Amino acid sequence: MRKPAALPFDIQGRSFTLSQQRDAGVPEHRAWASDLLVPSRGIRVPWGQTQDIRHTARVLTSVCEGTVCVRETAAKLWLCPLPLTTQRSFLVHLSRRDGTHRPQRRGVRGHRMVLPDADVCELDGVQLTTPARTWLDLANVLPLEDLVAAADHFVCSQTRSFGHNRTALCSLADLAAQIEANAGQRGIRKARAALELARVGADSVPETKLRLALGRAFLPEPVLSYVVCTPEGREIAWPDLAFREFRVAAHYDGGHHLTAEQKESDIRRDEALAENGWTSITVTAQHIRSGGYDAAARRVRDALIRKGWSPRG
Repeated sequence: MRKPAALPFDIQGRSFTLSQQRDAGVPEHRAWASDLLVPSRGIRVPWGQTQDIRHTARVLTSVCEGTVCVRETAAKLWLCPLPLTTQRSFLVHLSRRDGTHRPQRRGVRGHRMVLPDADVCELDGVQLTTPARTWLDLANVLPLEDLVAAADHFVCSQTRSFGHNRTALCSLADLAAQIEANAGQRGIRKARAALELARVGADSVPETKLRLALGRAFLPEPVLSYVVCTPEGREIAWPDLAFREFRVAAHYDGGHHLTAEQKESDIRRDEALAENGWTSITVTAQHIRSGGYDAAARRVRDALIRKGWSPRG
């Protein structure tokens, strides 16, 4: 069998529309070659090529005129953390801006949503719902704790003297405004409950879930993005959760903490905290797998009691 002719560089190794194929000067019959998959009407993808969600969304919104990426797809484009089953879904969620009929085609989950101009923006050439509107729409999809983690992601803002800094995609006030503007939407009560629990400064799902477990245990409210300094003012640690009054610091150490270099850094961090009168509690994925977040909260509770906190207040 004759090998299909190589595609031009402009459309090589990625999904493309039949219109883009024509613009590249490729004959129409090339679209039916055995090395191309037909994921949806008018679109071709080279077999075995992993497709970036931004590119897939850009292609689908270009062939579905007047559509916007919404819900789970918009969340992925904003890099919002989602449950694993949701993250792995290949469906692209689209809605027409004017709320008319649902987009219908293979690979697309269509929705009927009326989207005012203020709720739509563009990211890397893709039309999608704004961060605040995306979060509100997730209220009909996610469990409460995951919705809180999503809110924490969108509002997270951090400025550190080391490591990565983050700029908030929206504010808590923006989330509240979305709730007020869409009071009759499904999931609105869950959204209100999640907003009450959201905080600025948590930059991972485990941090959020640990904080929520501390709340269930009726522990004091921890401070996020707190800087622990020596008496001379030298920064020594940025605990994920800090109880300033009792000098207890809780950290969630994710997978990147398993490298030898990071382990050494964590040891120096904990030693510096101890030298300055702080107790350090480290929680890892293994702790969560074996005992859950509530067991981790009990470890923090015990440390607080040792440092003078009383459950009776």
